[in-house]
Amino acid sequence: MKIVVHSGTARAALAAVGAGLTAGKGAAVGIRSLAEVEGVAPADLLVASLPPAEVHPLGVARGYFEPIDRQDLAMAMRFRIARLVVSERPRVLVVPLPDAALWCDTEQRLGDLHRWLLDFSDDLTAVLHMAHPAEALADAFVAQVAAGRTTGLADEQRVGGDPAGWWQAAGELRAACRVPPQPSRHPLVQTPTPAVDAAGLAALWSRVFGDDAVLARELPPGLATAATLKTVGRDLALPFVPGQGPAVPLPSVPTLRRMLTMNRALAEIESRLGAVPWVLRDRALAGLGDDAPPLRARDLAALTAGLRGLKGAADRPVTIEGDPAFDPAPALVGLPVALEALKTRVAAQRAAREAALTGQASSARSARAARAPEPLSAAAETVLNTQAKEIYRGFAGGRFWPHNDGIVGFDEAIRPADAGADPAPFTRSLIVGCMKNEGPYILEWVAYHRAIGIDHFLIFTNDCTDGTDAILERLQALGIATHERNDTWKGKSPQQAALNRAMKMPLVRQAEWLIHIDVDEFINIRLGDGTMAELYQAMGDATNLAMTWRLFGNAGVDEIGDGAVLDRFTGCSPAYCPKPHTMWGFKTITRNVGAYAKLSCHRPNKLAPERADAVRWLNGSLKDVTHELATKGWRNSLGSIGFDAVQLNHYALRSRENFLVKRHRGRALHVDRSIGLNYWVRHDWNRNTDRTILRQMPRMTAAMAALLADPTLGRLHASALDWHRAKVAELKDAESFRELWDQTRAIDLTDAERVAYAVAADMEN
Repeated sequence: MKIVVHSGTARAALAAVGAGLTAGKGAAVGIRSLAEVEGVAPADLLVASLPPAEVHPLGVARGYFEPIDRQDLAMAMRFRIARLVVSERPRVLVVPLPDAALWCDTEQRLGDLHRWLLDFSDDLTAVLHMAHPAEALADAFVAQVAAGRTTGLADEQRVGGDPAGWWQAAGELRAACRVPPQPSRHPLVQTPTPAVDAAGLAALWSRVFGDDAVLARELPPGLATAATLKTVGRDLALPFVPGQGPAVPLPSVPTLRRMLTMNRALAEIESRLGAVPWVLRDRALAGLGDDAPPLRARDLAALTAGLRGLKGAADRPVTIEGDPAFDPAPALVGLPVALEALKTRVAAQRAAREAALTGQASSARSARAARAPEPLSAAAETVLNTQAKEIYRGFAGGRFWPHNDGIVGFDEAIRPADAGADPAPFTRSLIVGCMKNEGPYILEWVAYHRAIGIDHFLIFTNDCTDGTDAILERLQALGIATHERNDTWKGKSPQQAALNRAMKMPLVRQAEWLIHIDVDEFINIRLGDGTMAELYQAMGDATNLAMTWRLFGNAGVDEIGDGAVLDRFTGCSPAYCPKPHTMWGFKTITRNVGAYAKLSCHRPNKLAPERADAVRWLNGSLKDVTHELATKGWRNSLGSIGFDAVQLNHYALRSRENFLVKRHRGRALHVDRSIGLNYWVRHDWNRNTDRTILRQMPRMTAAMAALLADPTLGRLHASALDWHRAKVAELKDAESFRELWDQTRAIDLTDAERVAYAVAADMEN
C-alpha cells in the first residue's frame, strides 16, 4: 500500500480533493482517504504524531490537555487507520493534512509525522500544493488569529524585508522565542508562518521525506479553475477531477481587528485560569463578524513581494491591529465560569485515570511516550537478549505491535452452533500433501477435510518409520487417497520435489480445485455452513484464495494422547500480527484452470502471460487482492490480510511430546534448518482463543468413526501412536532433548514479547 500525504497552503485545492475522496470517488481504483474514516480528523492526526509530552497549541486547542490524553489519541488513531487498511485494503491511502504546513514547521515536527506514518507503510510520498505567497499569508494569519494571535503584521513586514529570505528569517524569529506555558502564546501562533515561502516549505518536506518522494507545485493565484483542479488531480493520480467548491471568504479587516482585541482579553484570562480551548475561544469570537469586504490576498501582497509579486496588489499592506474602540467584556461574561468547570472536569478525569493505574505512578505513566511498552515478564527478562528487548521497546504501540482487536468481525472465542454430523457434498477438490512420520494425526486430518467436502488426497512420503506409509496405503485401497513414495527425492527439498512430480500426474490435472497443505493445517471455513461447497459459491468467479495461517500453540499439553487436535488446542496467535515474517503466511486454494505452471509450498507460480487476465485472487475475507498476489507473494500484508470467511488453522506444535518427535524428524521444506527453541517460541501462541472450528466436530467425529470402523486402519492408527510414544521415551533420555523439554516449559511469553524474540532471531535453531 502506498501512502500519499496531501498538504500545502492552497486551501481551496486541498478542500476540493478532500471532498471528492470523502465521497468515495477513488474507491473503484483502490484509492481511499483518511477523510472517509469517522473519528479521524486531520488536525487530530497531527496531534497524534507529536510526542505526548510536547505542549503543542494544536493539541491543547483540540482538547487534549494531558500527555496521557494525547497518548490515548495516538493509540485510537492507529486503531482506526489500521481498521480502514485491513477492511478496505486500499492500493493508495491519501492522508489529507492541510494544517501540516502551518503546524509542522521544523524537521523535528515533520519528522515525527513522517515516522508515525511509516508504521503503516514504507512507501510514503507527499504532494504539496502551494498558494501564491500573499494568499498563503492571508490564510495563515487568519488561522493564527483564530488560535489566539494577539499582534498585527509588524513581524511579517520585518521578515518580508529581511535579506536572508522569508523562510530563514521567519524560522530564526520563531527559534529565538521562548515557548510560554500558554499554548495560545506559542511562537507557532504568534510569529510569522515560514510556510508562506513555497520554496522553503518544499525544501523542508524534501529533507524529511526525500527528494524523490515529494511533488511540490505552486498553483496560480485566485480561485481554483477547472484547469488548475485538473492539474491537482493529476498530481495525485486521482481518477476524477476535483470539483470547484464554494469560495469561503476570509474575515474582514475590522473583524480581524476585533478578534485581536478579544485575544488579548482571553490572554489575560489564560494567565489567571489556564489555557482556553478552541471550543470556548470560538464561542467568544463567533459574534465578531460584519458585512465589510473580506480580507484579500492583494491587501497583504506588499509584505510578500520579495517572494513573488501579485497583479493588482496595493503598494502598502493594509494595517491590522487591535481595535481600541471594541470592548470584549460583554462577550466574555460566563467564560471564566465555563473555564473553571472545564478544569474541574479535566481534574476529575485525571483522578479517575490515576485510580485505574493500580498503584503505578500516574505522573510517570502520563509522561511516558506513546509507544512505551508494559514491563517485560519475568520469563522475557530471562529469555530475550538485548536486541530483542530493544525491538520490544521499539515496536510498542506501533505498526508491528500484536493485538486481537478490530481485525475479525466476530468473537472467535465463542464456539458456534454445531454444523451437524452429515458430511458435506464433495467438490472435485484434491489436497496435495507431504508427510514424514505423521502416523497418529493422519486419520483426523483426512476425516475432517472429507467431512467438509474434499474428495481425494494425493500424499507423498519420504523415509517414514512410524507406519505412515501403511496407513496411506490402506487409505489408497479404500479409494480415499493416493500414496506416492518420495524417498529418492532430488533438489532443494523433498516437498518441492513432490510438488513438481504432482503437476505431471493425471490425478492433479483432472481436479477442479487444488490445495496444498500439510497434516498440521486445517481449513477453517467460518462462513455459512462451513463447507467447501459454500466457500466456492461465495468465491464466485475467483480462481485463487489465500488462506492465512492462524498459529495454534501448545496449550501446556505434554502428552501426545489420542484426542482430537482440534479440541485440545484452541489458544492461538492474535489476528493482527504482521511480525515475525511467518505469521501471515498463507496456503492457496486454486481453481485448476491451467493459469499457473508450477505448484509451490504456499501458492501456484509461473503465471502464463496470456492467462493473466483470467486469474482473480481473494483473501480470507473474500476481498479482491489480485493486484498484490497474482504473480508473487507467500504472506499477507496489512493491505491483504483477512480471516472472516476462511483461515488455515496451523497446529505446528501440538503436544510437547509431539514437538520432540518433530524435532527428531526434521523439516520438509527448509531441510537445512533444525527445529529447536526458536521454532517453539515462533509457534507457541496461546494468549488468544479461537473455537470457531469446533462447530465441525460432529462432522469430523462421524467421519473419523467411519475410518476407524475399518479394522486395518484402526490397528495401523493404534500402532503409529504406540511408535510415537516409544520414540518419546527414547528421546527423553537424550540430554539435548531433555534440555529443550525443560526450556519449553519455562517460557511463557506475552504476544508482544514473542514477536520481539522471533524478530531478533536470525534463524530458527
